[in-house]
Amino acid sequence: MGGQKGSIIAALALLVACAAPATADLNVTALCLLVRSGSYVASQTECSTYYQCQGSQVTTLTCPTGYYFDKNAQQCTGTVPSTCIDSNNPCQGKAVGSFAGTTTSCGGYYYCGSSGAVRGNCPAGENFNPTTMACVYANNYPCRTSSDSDTAASVVTLNLCNLVKNGVYFGSPSNCSGWNFCQDNVLRSGSCAKGFVYNVAASNCGYQTISSCSQVTNDPSLTGAAVPTICSKAGSMIKATACNQYYMCSASGSYQLMTCPSGYYYDTISEACVTRMLARNDCDRCVGTTASFVNAYSASNCSDYLYCVNGVQKDVETCPTGYYFNENSGACVNGEEPQFRCCNPLGNTGIATTAAPSTSTNGTSSGSSSTGTSSGSSSTGTSSGSSSTGTSSGSSSTGTSSGSSSTGTSSGSSSTGTSSGSSSTGTSSGSSSTGTSSGSSSTGTSSGSSSTGSSTDTSSGKTDGTSTDTSSAKTDGTSTDTSSAKSDGTSTGTSSGTSTSTK
Repeated sequence: MGGQKGSIIAALALLVACAAPATADLNVTALCLLVRSGSYVASQTECSTYYQCQGSQVTTLTCPTGYYFDKNAQQCTGTVPSTCIDSNNPCQGKAVGSFAGTTTSCGGYYYCGSSGAVRGNCPAGENFNPTTMACVYANNYPCRTSSDSDTAASVVTLNLCNLVKNGVYFGSPSNCSGWNFCQDNVLRSGSCAKGFVYNVAASNCGYQTISSCSQVTNDPSLTGAAVPTICSKAGSMIKATACNQYYMCSASGSYQLMTCPSGYYYDTISEACVTRMLARNDCDRCVGTTASFVNAYSASNCSDYLYCVNGVQKDVETCPTGYYFNENSGACVNGEEPQFRCCNPLGNTGIATTAAPSTSTNGTSSGSSSTGTSSGSSSTGTSSGSSSTGTSSGSSSTGTSSGSSSTGTSSGSSSTGTSSGSSSTGTSSGSSSTGTSSGSSSTGTSSGSSSTGSSTDTSSGKTDGTSTDTSSAKTDGTSTDTSSAKSDGTSTGTSSGTSTSTK
């Protein structure tokens, strides 16, 4: 039965000495922020060592040889306190037949025999109370520990009442309104009334001020967070204490701490770094922000918000009924609930997304068995016809090519080119003719009998022109190509071919 020393004695026959896992390093500075300035707190591992706290200023002190620090007397004495656990010699100063606790397991203890310390463990669901030197039910002697069921972890076990004097109030490392009290080395915790915070300097609850909540650090060594070390599935990920961090399992079978890019948090659902408003992660959302108020994580609503100081959570507050907190505006708002996935399961709002800029190119190709290619910046090209191939490239150009079995190429900067004909390449008209055309609203028609010719057409300047070329003779069709555009540039096309036509 829990609470009986006999359960320890009966278990002694089964004790096996074993190596204990590493003890987590205590952040004494964070601990000193919880108590009034001038207080002394004990060391977690050395019975002769203690600390003087002056706010965040810590002074390490050591008792004379043969003396040990008594946290309740706040001075060095010749007797080893029952709450002191020396990690190197847990039975130091203790009588043979007595018991000592451990710094690595809530249910662990040492039996101090004539030949030294022997390690033992309480039954499941019980913790070892060093004051009564007995195993008791866990709810009668709280002890913080945390571990992942799928991983091995460096277990953090810490009863703050082994370090802080009995009978005095001190702050909470994770809640601005929270307070702690030690009674017979057992931790009792509570919270101030709504609207009030715990004032460490005054050791009571009061109104919030600029200097309030400096004691809230969420330090893992005080809150009992576990640090995972061993894993079996390479590439698997689990969340870390900080919102913007996570652990990834390496190929060597150990977890490595990873950090998301600036402005991103780890999302436990998608197992990826996402924008902070999209992250579904029950963590301190003050991390990584300069805002004084941010939405609290919630799987049901966006009414709660956090008070942040220098990126550290100081308090949790709630909007009035019918209001929701909007992190973007930093205030409680009336109306529709914000679409923030961090607090609204149906929400999808993160940062605005913008499509990558394109080259602003429009190309249209239509016809039977036709191929059209258009490239450039801010260009428009249209190609239509039967078995035709047209290529247009350039900047701010408009080109139109149509015909039967024709190939036309137009290139240049800010140019307009038109080519049409039957069995022709480029721009063809007439018999052995060469011509230059430029102007506005022009129409040209050429025909020849069994002739071979070549033509060159050059246009420059800003023009608004129309050109039509029609030929028919021993052909399988008539093709007409008309183009009009305002152009600024020069286009040159040269072609040669043979055409037979009848005037």
